[in-house]
Amino acid sequence: QVDMSDISNIGKAIENGWVITFPQGTTKPFVQGRRGTAHLIKTYQTIVVPITISGFRFAFDKKGLKFKKRGVQLKVNIKAPLEIDYNASSEAILAQIMDAIEQSDKFRPVSGKNPAKTQVLN
Repeated sequence: QVDMSDISNIGKAIENGWVITFPQGTTKPFVQGRRGTAHLIKTYQTIVVPITISGFRFAFDKKGLKFKKRGVQLKVNIKAPLEIDYNASSEAILAQIMDAIEQSDKFRPVSGKNPAKTQVLN
């Protein structure tokens, strides 16, 4: 259930600086993104800078708060800000974000392949 004070606090943070979020809420790959992320982007018309972190799920637990394994090499890729149509549906915005962070179905690895080596499917 959504706590409206959380949304208000996120809005204050956006107005005064940066908010970093993991739209899936977990380090497990290819989990559906949370609609609340897109709703916040649509409501506050934020700038969205997609970032991918290869190796993150091997190094940290599913919430990204505790080390699972030390010494894992992480590769951070900061992409260009997205051009978002804030009049689009939250679902369309979320789909754009999931594509940008390479977590949509079209980036899902081919069965039997190493999940760390993602292939784009056509």
